[in-house]
Amino acid sequence: MEAITAEHDLVIARYTESLDWVLDVPESYRVHIYDKGGAPVSAAVRDRAETFVTLRNAGRESDTYLTHMLESGPGSGEFTVFAQGDPFEHSPDFLELLATSDDWSDVQALSWCWKAQIGYPPKTLLTPERSIVPGLRVRPELFSLSTFNPLEWVDSGAEAIGRGYRDLHRLPEGVNMCAHFLDMCELPDIAELAEQHLVGTHSYGAIFAVRNHLIEKVPERALVRLRQAAFGSTVHGYFCERLWLHIFGEQFVFPVRLPE
Repeated sequence: MEAITAEHDLVIARYTESLDWVLDVPESYRVHIYDKGGAPVSAAVRDRAETFVTLRNAGRESDTYLTHMLESGPGSGEFTVFAQGDPFEHSPDFLELLATSDDWSDVQALSWCWKAQIGYPPKTLLTPERSIVPGLRVRPELFSLSTFNPLEWVDSGAEAIGRGYRDLHRLPEGVNMCAHFLDMCELPDIAELAEQHLVGTHSYGAIFAVRNHLIEKVPERALVRLRQAAFGSTVHGYFCERLWLHIFGEQFVFPVRLPE
């Protein structure tokens, strides 16, 4: 029987979650596990992984993703998927979604919610017609680049993160915080685009896929600065999570000045 050639990469940011689900990942994926918790992992899971690296527990999943990009570079295949050690809380159809790569956009959100059981987002927004993938659950969230809050509901946690970022950097109300963060991380072109818009798009749990050639386009100095930011204040990790799609090319929406 002819061996299946891996077409994509799957990067997993693990703390102490069970990784038994990795055994069900399609064979078309090379699996890269970065472990920050040190909990036992079965021999079968280790054998399935092409990479198993232990990292210190700092910088949230942003550090893990950036470590992979800086040290391993973009994969040789078509897409790299980034996910947490338990993707199913945010993406209940995650394994099924891995088999749909032929239909993905260049930058593809792959999550559905933050925590459905506590109403984040409200269940009224988690309906089949809201999914961007027919038959599977995927719902990107629109959010304000200046307040960090989603557009369709009030997220007190996001509001607190935005307030924390403003206080940390001594920014007044109304400043486009996401443009500020992108500029701080040496992504001036994307920061300028953000400054011209009001709304961004994010994928809950930092679970998404991106074509590898787009990873190559991000300057190494920016990856280093993003990683430094992730190691700093906790709020910076959340800003990475909210902005991954845009860092790799997703368009911002709702321009500040509408065309005349």
